[in-house]
Amino acid sequence: MTKTLFLYALMLVTFGMAVNAQQAPALVAEEGEADAFTLGARLFSDRDFTVLAVPSALEGASFIRALIECDQTLVCTRAGTLYAVTPASHPENSLAADLLQQGFVQLPGKPFQLFGSAPGDKALVFRKLLAAGETLQTRKWVVLLAQGDLSLTRPKRDRHWQSNDGETLYNGIRLPRVWPPRYNDPASAEPMETPYLDAPPAILPIDTGRQLFVDDFLIAGTDLTRTFHTAEKYAGNPVFTPTTPDELAASRTGERGQKAVCYLGHGGVFFDPAEALYKMWYTAGWRGPLAYASSKDAIRWERPLVTPTNNVVLPASRAGGDNCVWFDALTTNSAERVKYLAEKGARGHVLMVSPDNRMWSPDLPAGRAGDYCSFFFNPFRDVWVYSVKRGGARGRNRYYAESPFFLTEGAFNSSVYWCNADRLDEQDPDARCAPQLYSLSAVAYESLMLGIFQIHLGPPNELCDKGQFPKITELKLGFSRDGFHWQRPDRRAFIPAARKEGAWDRAYLHSTAGVCLVDGDRLLFPYCAYSGLAPDGSRGMYTGASVGLATLRRDGFASMDAGETAGTLTTRPVTFSGNHLFVNVACPRGELRAEILDAAGNALPPYTAAACKPVSADRTLQRVEWAGAADLSALSGKPVRFRFHLTNGQLYAFWVSPSSGGASRGYLAAGGPGHTGVIDTP
Repeated sequence: MTKTLFLYALMLVTFGMAVNAQQAPALVAEEGEADAFTLGARLFSDRDFTVLAVPSALEGASFIRALIECDQTLVCTRAGTLYAVTPASHPENSLAADLLQQGFVQLPGKPFQLFGSAPGDKALVFRKLLAAGETLQTRKWVVLLAQGDLSLTRPKRDRHWQSNDGETLYNGIRLPRVWPPRYNDPASAEPMETPYLDAPPAILPIDTGRQLFVDDFLIAGTDLTRTFHTAEKYAGNPVFTPTTPDELAASRTGERGQKAVCYLGHGGVFFDPAEALYKMWYTAGWRGPLAYASSKDAIRWERPLVTPTNNVVLPASRAGGDNCVWFDALTTNSAERVKYLAEKGARGHVLMVSPDNRMWSPDLPAGRAGDYCSFFFNPFRDVWVYSVKRGGARGRNRYYAESPFFLTEGAFNSSVYWCNADRLDEQDPDARCAPQLYSLSAVAYESLMLGIFQIHLGPPNELCDKGQFPKITELKLGFSRDGFHWQRPDRRAFIPAARKEGAWDRAYLHSTAGVCLVDGDRLLFPYCAYSGLAPDGSRGMYTGASVGLATLRRDGFASMDAGETAGTLTTRPVTFSGNHLFVNVACPRGELRAEILDAAGNALPPYTAAACKPVSADRTLQRVEWAGAADLSALSGKPVRFRFHLTNGQLYAFWVSPSSGGASRGYLAAGGPGHTGVIDTP
């Protein structure tokens, strides 16, 4: 999106006393410097904009010059009066509404031209009395001014998660009482910490889902080698291309060269077990209507008639700009089966629901943010999560909000900073731009949340528009066991851009709401990509969008590997209520055995390695058995450890099932054939 000249500063202004950099509270960016808030003062440490007008109430104040973008959470350590200066209006963000939501009061007076010449550079003044201990969530395009002894600081991370006294999750993790966390720094280039790996629970319940080895959460010790795996693009890609008049049409918004588009974006791809169909919602054309397609195999797609003449679900006038669609297989309210988030320009984002793709609820305002926001359901905590796009010190980033109800008015207004691209996201050698987090979608897969991080690598929009080629975004993975903190151990592109002239997926890759589907022994990842070329030979930054598939072995994100020399993996203490041990393993020319240990590390007969029937197979669902034991019922509810012995093979997952068929009771992402819903039940 094009930004107005009124970008962002975060500054502290103090009345009645001199301020210098050493006296500045901890809220200020470390590279900040002190200056007087007077006419001609340079506002930002990285831009040349200067103050054009100073309201009389603010004359003589001091401020800390800071970076132009620096969203953050602040805690009041000494009470006082805080003033905030923010634009009177802005096409992307309702900044005044954010301040009012947090208890500020607008002071009388007309908007004044703080700097620049654009209408978006005109500002209003707000005021609030802050109490000690009160938390303030700041946003871009806000200038803060303090009076008296007011002091603000960034909250410190509590690293003692063992003392948490909040909600206990399905996997034993206990959350802090204040949730979601408010201590992340949007200006930081450091990778997000994952506190549950630093302080894992003493005992891990494993009744929910297949247990994956994407991190060390489950592992007490091992000499196996972890290998991360990337998806394989389907050889027959693309599987869905522009063919209808809506899809082939040039842009309705007057942007040049934008045509031949089936834009998946955050459009959903889900499996509906009631109709045994894969269902896809997508944008037909650039900024066109929301349309619908279906398939029996996720490869050959049809466009069923929704109206008497076409497959349009929502006309362009109602569909809005960027959007997100979720087919809710878990809801008991059929009127809300299809959930929808849309960007409506100056109106901000709206939420709506439908039972059948035809009847839609009225627009419910969700709040203002950048384009390309999304949402997903976290069934482990029974909350809807809104993935809110905003700008910050590191460019595009993500804010987090949650609610037990999807239709929550003003849902975005309570968002807190979530995550960025960080220093481990490598710069593209050709684009040579700082990586940014363009999008974050997620879904419950088995025992954890699977996240798709859409990393923007450049070049900038103006260069792509001039050259008429798409910008580069690629899809990378993240994993979360509490729904907020992300572990991103493999920074390679899980699904990369082809980066070749004429390739259907040259660049600008998008994942989907729902992320992936379970198709037997493999996972299907639908994705959208741009070629920059239309069938008539015309070019454009947003031209030539189609849909393809990538595949991965089920549970195949990471494997624990052994060669000719036998290796072992021992879990942390776990509890379960199931009866049968299953593994996802590939060792057709090797062997896997398992044993079960007590708290002291002693094998529990008859569940010894010697009594275990060796497994030499390549199966995503393989039962492990012991001579002399019908099942594991004798150990139900008791803390034990599993130790796996492996040669010449790869171990992907293990779980204890209540059924001999191996149902995991975990989540199946966006669903898939052979299942009655999105939970793996017997």
